[in-house]
Amino acid sequence: MAVLDRDMPHTVIGNRDLLERLDRDVRTGQLSHAYILDGRKGSGRHTLARHICASIACENRPGQALRPKEDEDQMGFFDLPDLIPPPLPREIPEDAPLPCLSCPACEKVLEEKCPDIRIIGRDGKASIGVDAIRFLRSDVLIPPNDLDTKIYVIEDAETMTVQAQNALLLTLEEPPPYVLFLLLCDGAENLLETIRSRAPALRLEPIPDREIRDYLRARRCTLSEEDLNAVILRADGCIGQALTLADARAVKPILKMRETCDEFMGVMAARRCDSLPAVLSRFGNKRDAVMELLGLITLATRDLILLRHGDTVKLKYYVDRDGAEELACRFTTKSLLNLYGALERAAASLEGNGNIRLTLMGMAVELSG
Repeated sequence: MAVLDRDMPHTVIGNRDLLERLDRDVRTGQLSHAYILDGRKGSGRHTLARHICASIACENRPGQALRPKEDEDQMGFFDLPDLIPPPLPREIPEDAPLPCLSCPACEKVLEEKCPDIRIIGRDGKASIGVDAIRFLRSDVLIPPNDLDTKIYVIEDAETMTVQAQNALLLTLEEPPPYVLFLLLCDGAENLLETIRSRAPALRLEPIPDREIRDYLRARRCTLSEEDLNAVILRADGCIGQALTLADARAVKPILKMRETCDEFMGVMAARRCDSLPAVLSRFGNKRDAVMELLGLITLATRDLILLRHGDTVKLKYYVDRDGAEELACRFTTKSLLNLYGALERAAASLEGNGNIRLTLMGMAVELSG
């Protein structure tokens, strides 16, 4: 994920290679007319799109020689304009940060007030229909007002219907020279091949845990080290998720779920199957919460399986590696694989709208056999 942080001027976190490529393209005027920004929810697609927009709009773009506008209305009656030397252009160093985040153009972008940036989304619907793209196709014919570029950000682009994608294709093939398209999606493979062939796909990669930790600490995160570790594991490489979860109120349900997960794994390690119904009763009856808890237990089981076969694996659930290794030794590989399979079958049942209580009871019976 890439995060543009106004509290840390000129700092973009994550995806360095990708950002350097885009920075180079903007500075040299070699941007493509369209890009696909591909990443899962919370990966920073919107932040990266805003970064691109601000870089294009920035009035302090490096390499430019900006000449201040003369205010003709302020000229006095006796002034002799021919004798007054024009103001010198303002040279901007090549290594100046881009975007600057402080000029009026950058401020407009960050405050979502730039008239030349259009957002196309689902508007609460399951997909983006052809009507939204037809509006876009007519709107692109109108030149930009403030900027040299008119930017269209298509959110959840993978939800465009086939008709909408085909309609967009007509504009992607021969766009006006002043237009840039940014297609934000989760899985570029869900777009038509004809769309993908006309827009380079930029994949946002997960951020290393160390960078997420440094970033949160720099923002004066007040969580304890243990709670912060839990947040970082849950965020799974997404700073956006980490920022949301790092709130003290948001982290409480996460810690409660981890407590239930640890209790479940403890019961399984001790082979106290008679205690399973009591633990499962604490899963609750909300489908999303139960599925989330099953996902956590699956991650814990995955960690233990890998720890039984190597000590260099990256853990997805456990914070205390030594404790996890000790717990893994209390299981056999076969029992962990059986547990993993039971969890997957239970999750599949719930995804298929299976009864929550019957699904959990069935899982308990399977694990007790």
